[in-house]
Amino acid sequence: MNMEMLRSIQGLQAPMKLSLERKFANKIGCLPFLPSSNLQHDVLTGRYLDIGFEDILNTPELREVSPQPNSSVERSLGIL
Repeated sequence: MNMEMLRSIQGLQAPMKLSLERKFANKIGCLPFLPSSNLQHDVLTGRYLDIGFEDILNTPELREVSPQPNSSVERSLGIL
């Protein structure tokens, strides 16, 4: 979405609100052993309408071996 056009149509608050929503959607995380869909960020950017290679063949749910939750959390915290 063009921010200049959005600013001229709806005012200064609209592009600021959209950029803040995108920023916070990128910061949302989950536990290290759970797959993240990033659905909120995809909706805000319009990417949820596109189907790409990574949507079909690169999904963590389809891996043959899933990581152990305890070791994943310990690795992310620097304990292991």
